[in-house]
Amino acid sequence: MALGRGSRMTVRVLSVLGLITFSFLLVFVVSDAAGRVGTEQMLEPAGSPEARIGAERPGESVHLTGALAALLIGVTGLVGLTVRPERDGSAYQTAGAAVAILIAAFIVGDPNNVGGQAGPVDVVFVIMGLPPLAAAASARPWRTWRVNRPKRPRYLALAALSLPVLWYGIDQALMQRNTWPPLADPHHQAHWIAMAILAFMVPPVVASAALSGRGWRLAAITVGVAAIAVAAASFLAPQAASVLHPGWAVVALLWGLAVLALTWYEARRS
Repeated sequence: MALGRGSRMTVRVLSVLGLITFSFLLVFVVSDAAGRVGTEQMLEPAGSPEARIGAERPGESVHLTGALAALLIGVTGLVGLTVRPERDGSAYQTAGAAVAILIAAFIVGDPNNVGGQAGPVDVVFVIMGLPPLAAAASARPWRTWRVNRPKRPRYLALAALSLPVLWYGIDQALMQRNTWPPLADPHHQAHWIAMAILAFMVPPVVASAALSGRGWRLAAITVGVAAIAVAAASFLAPQAASVLHPGWAVVALLWGLAVLALTWYEARRS
């Protein structure tokens, strides 16, 4: 069933709002990691064990790559919905990105800047995730389910193979939870959560390529490129924060190449 004019307008408005809220933190992380802005002067010496780990690994290459990759996945989904609100692939991609933000937010919690927690979640992170999720829900991607029931099940297999990345995401979110001022290191103030968001994006977004009729290629390509980019950054900057172990970097590289190869194969079949 096609979306009506009013529904398409609602999707577009929410998608634009989602672009603003989703991009806020990640653009800050990219700017900070690239040296465009600085936060070191606002931080105290490292206090927690996690903060000391960050202090010993000041390199930002992986954080910069991960934040750009998460930004790419989320923004391309939202732009796809803005241009074509009926694209179920963009809706699933956006939903996966939004859910990733909310999962990371609830693990990080609401650090209170005195070494504890002020509440279960920081409302700023929730605001980041809700507009994209609302945009995806307004597009009602499930309306095409009967027509597009998994046509490309190989993506579901790749999504299953990517599940170990969730453990990496949990680890990065806990690093963020335990490295907030005054337990902070002199680097990476809000960078760990960007890596957690990226990790939580991977399984649902690549799985969405199996479920959708239009827009599935973009979801698959962006996730494949993200995996390859983070693996490459880990090889090139092995002393950076959040770096992948060499073995896992190889796995991420091969997985990303497999996603791109499958996308090329499926595109030729369709």
